[in-house]
Amino acid sequence: MNKKLIAQSFGKASNTYEKDAPVQKWTAGFLAEVIKGLDLEQPADCLEIGCGTGFLTQEMMTLFPHANWLITDLSADMLESCRARIGDGVSYQVMDGEHPALEKKFDLIVSSLAFQWFQDLESALKGLSGLLKPGGRLFFTTLGQETFQQWRDHLIQQGMAVGLHDYPLLEDMQQIAIKGCQMSFARQKRLQPYENGLAFLRALKAIGAQAPQPGYQPLLPGQMRKVIKTLEEGGSCAMTYDILVGTITKEA
Repeated sequence: MNKKLIAQSFGKASNTYEKDAPVQKWTAGFLAEVIKGLDLEQPADCLEIGCGTGFLTQEMMTLFPHANWLITDLSADMLESCRARIGDGVSYQVMDGEHPALEKKFDLIVSSLAFQWFQDLESALKGLSGLLKPGGRLFFTTLGQETFQQWRDHLIQQGMAVGLHDYPLLEDMQQIAIKGCQMSFARQKRLQPYENGLAFLRALKAIGAQAPQPGYQPLLPGQMRKVIKTLEEGGSCAMTYDILVGTITKEA
């Protein structure tokens, strides 16, 4: 994946992200509830990977207000949007979460819908687990294989190339093993309605998630109109979001 292109896409979308990211907001709230339900001891040092405009950040500030937080994102513009929401009571850093340039260890690492942009998720998880203190935990959500399945199906039916990134199967995630860590994975699906096919595509662009696979040739205007028309033939347009939830615990 072209990280520079991804950062630019999300940077351009920083002003529209708030109103066009209902799934991102819901997923952040869902992950926060998962963490809250575990009744963890108050962590001292915490890290967030891929903060976006601060949906999860805000939830974490409520749960763990006295922790030392380092908030990071690949996009400087997104990081500034998060700062505008949260304020200056925490530390901020532009950083590629797949290759964190950090030596500090953390009690808690969180991330919501950022890991799908990693080139090698398994290696990234191993690297991030190395930043955990003994007994520390990493909680994250990422997109699973069935995400946008309706859009993929319609493109294939029309004989058109699919530019979306490939997301992992839950079963493949469950095969990941990291020495010295306990791991668990689950999934939560959400069907997100859109007014029409064009609204779905506009939402992808508005949240910066339209960055395609390398080498993908964009659809011609006529092809785009055709596939949008077929997408709306059922009278409505809804997209599946396959949310994978992961927990990694460093052995004490």
